[in-house]
Amino acid sequence: MKNVILIFMAIAFMWQQAEAQKSSRQYPGKVKYQKTEQDATIFDIPYPADQVEEGLKELAAQRGVKVKEKNGFYEARNLAMDKLGGKKHDVYYKVDKAGKGNSKVSMIIAEPGEDLANRTSSHAVLAGTAAGGAVILASIVPHLDEQDFNMLKLAQEEDIKKAEKKLAGLQDEQSKLQKKLSDINKEIDKNATDQRNATSELESKKSELAKFLEKREGGKKKN
Repeated sequence: MKNVILIFMAIAFMWQQAEAQKSSRQYPGKVKYQKTEQDATIFDIPYPADQVEEGLKELAAQRGVKVKEKNGFYEARNLAMDKLGGKKHDVYYKVDKAGKGNSKVSMIIAEPGEDLANRTSSHAVLAGTAAGGAVILASIVPHLDEQDFNMLKLAQEEDIKKAEKKLAGLQDEQSKLQKKLSDINKEIDKNATDQRNATSELESKKSELAKFLEKREGGKKKN
């Protein structure tokens, strides 16, 4: 049963991955950061904002970078990006909800230590160095797909554990009830035996009383 569930989960994951790749998109835009307007790359991603935030933190952590939150943005300093030849950059981003189950990521890419208020590098140049223009999307979406699959797998495994625990509890309860039933049946048998003994004892007492009365009546007639 567990193997069947995992097969269905894998099929669901592959379908979801295809849908995510199809509906995810990346395009240039603008975003306000500390009262300045900055060039940014905008990502429309078909996952909830909280899941995207967590996924991006994990993605940075895998590259040895701890994400910090500051001025309404998340900051990932000296982040190496495979699609940019492994070169390190400072990445600033914020995640907004974009309808049910979707999010919008506004991302600024800068040189390490660069002051965004007086930046000299061009975000457009940095973001465009990857073939096809999918600089970070190529990393974000597969990671989120994998994260989503793992969450689904974990949820299914938790459901299986709960079902197994429920079944084990019912089986344990049945065992206890059967023991109680066995004890009750023993009590019933003992009660039946005690009733038979009590009936015999009662009959014996009645017989003794009848003999006693009969003997008394016989003595009176002789007198």
